[in-house]
Amino acid sequence: MEQGITAVVIEPRSLVREALMSLLTSHSYRVVGNFGSTADIDKSLPAPGLVVLGALPVEEAASAAGSIRARWAKAKIVLLFERASAADIQKLLASEIDGCIPLSASPGALTGTLQQITKSGHRIVVLQTGPLAIARSTGGQEKADEPAVAQNDAAPADVAQNGPTDRKTSVSIVHGLSQREEQILKSVVRGHSNKMIARTCGVTDSTIKVHMKSILRKIRVENRTQAAIWALERGYGAESTQQVKAAA
Repeated sequence: MEQGITAVVIEPRSLVREALMSLLTSHSYRVVGNFGSTADIDKSLPAPGLVVLGALPVEEAASAAGSIRARWAKAKIVLLFERASAADIQKLLASEIDGCIPLSASPGALTGTLQQITKSGHRIVVLQTGPLAIARSTGGQEKADEPAVAQNDAAPADVAQNGPTDRKTSVSIVHGLSQREEQILKSVVRGHSNKMIARTCGVTDSTIKVHMKSILRKIRVENRTQAAIWALERGYGAESTQQVKAAA
């Protein structure tokens, strides 16, 4: 792992903050500051490479991330969350946050994900079943430095800006998704397998596979995980309150 990355921990609960500092220090990070909130940050503190935000409500987390980004433009910002709906994930993806990791993750999963975030240009969201990754745009192109991280090369600027419903409708028209394909895409966001989707739609597994190939081609991604991320960013599944799971 890259040695000596400087880190700042922002967490109101002193016990949790101390535990995070200890974990980071044991994995070669240099913790240069720890605060109860963004308002407490020492203005003279040099820019760190990593900022870890303790569990905050989505709106507060997005606001805190914006404040941190304005102060430290190049820092990687990671949120530790307790629970998040599909709509919450969508809001977090639209914020300045570079990574979201559940507090239920093991220490190994936490430090492993932090390593990926700090070493690459990717944004990573860890859900219950594993990581989803989005490549951060660099110089107008998407980069994927590590094979395990998905690349998202969906067209970025062909959707309306009037809210989730309008965005979803516009994307459907531009990319030519049929109603059946939209139904399947929503099921993929929920983590359903081809067999489960086929049972819901009343068709065979092979028919779902054909639809999936068509969906991947139309939205220009390579696999189910990338398709789920593409869909989340554009409002598909936002009406669902259950936690989104990465498709295997």
